[in-house]
Amino acid sequence: MNNAAILKVPSALVAKAVASWSYRRFATVALCFLGGFLFFHLVTWKCFTEDLLTDKYHGGDLSRMGYLAGSKHYRKTFVDLPRRHLEMRDYHGQRVDMLTIGDSFSFGGGRGRNPHYQDYIASLNKLTVMNVMPYPTDDLVMGCSPLSTLAVLDNSGYLDIIKPRYVLIESLETLALARFARPFKWTWTDSLANVVRHYAGVSGEWPALPKVSFINSGNLDFYWRTMMYQFSDNALGHTVFRRQMDRTLFSVSKGTDLLFYQYDLQVIPFTTSKTIAEINDTMNHVAEILARKGIRLIFMPVVSKYDLYSEFIVDNPYPASTFFEKLRPLPKNYLFIDTKAVLQEEVRKGVQDVFFADDTHWSWKASQILFEKERFR
Repeated sequence: MNNAAILKVPSALVAKAVASWSYRRFATVALCFLGGFLFFHLVTWKCFTEDLLTDKYHGGDLSRMGYLAGSKHYRKTFVDLPRRHLEMRDYHGQRVDMLTIGDSFSFGGGRGRNPHYQDYIASLNKLTVMNVMPYPTDDLVMGCSPLSTLAVLDNSGYLDIIKPRYVLIESLETLALARFARPFKWTWTDSLANVVRHYAGVSGEWPALPKVSFINSGNLDFYWRTMMYQFSDNALGHTVFRRQMDRTLFSVSKGTDLLFYQYDLQVIPFTTSKTIAEINDTMNHVAEILARKGIRLIFMPVVSKYDLYSEFIVDNPYPASTFFEKLRPLPKNYLFIDTKAVLQEEVRKGVQDVFFADDTHWSWKASQILFEKERFR
């Protein structure tokens, strides 16, 4: 065998060995990367984001949108009151004392224990209370237009069939300007058959969050937002703000953190004496229409979370809301539930969890506090 032939044998063996080693290394690196990828997502999911992004525990929209751990208020939804409200699909001609029409606060949006304030009205006053979900009119603001819904009930003739003694209009303070501070009209309507058919198919149940796999972009967002909140109150442009308060007003691990929505701040410059007077005039007009039918109007603007807790924010750089301060002294033909005055008194006493730490919604404590004070005959 010549030298060239002799050299070919080990060269082939070396090339085969190198190729085999490269495949093993590639496979090893790929497996390590995959294992690290799965480990990162699984650990982040189990330690943080599963609680924030799923209905494993009912929780709030602020901690979920901001990916803010430590403010999660763990809760399960249940009712332990003796009387419960009705939804429109439950109406079969029985006596109804009060209709409630509003936004997510009227839908039990905070969830947890006794999420519907209507159940406290019913239980404490022994009244039959029925909630009306929004009718699909063309002027919805964040999915709701309470007065348009009431106009449809009135103009269709359904209100004359139900014949309630009270109609309670509820709206979050920050959305009341868009809903009510505009020219008054009472023209929305539909046929009685359409209205009845619509409400027969509306459940009124709070929708569950969509299913999320443990591998998701939120795991990366969690670490990014956690870092960005170190530099600004809203993580450099996010919709959820976080500021520290001078006292612990929530029973969570970060009980001095106040989470609130950006719109709470954005609407403050538009809360003028003129816009508040327009809201009051609108409610007085509606009160007059209902009074002709023997119905008393109740207006319950819900104080925003920022407005309720802003006085406790350390070195607060943001303006105060004056919605309730401007509305209180105006002449009213309707019953006014001043949620800020009632709840602020309790918060100043140090009562925790009047609102949920992780949510824009109030808790059962707020409902109980309000309707132990506000009674209806």
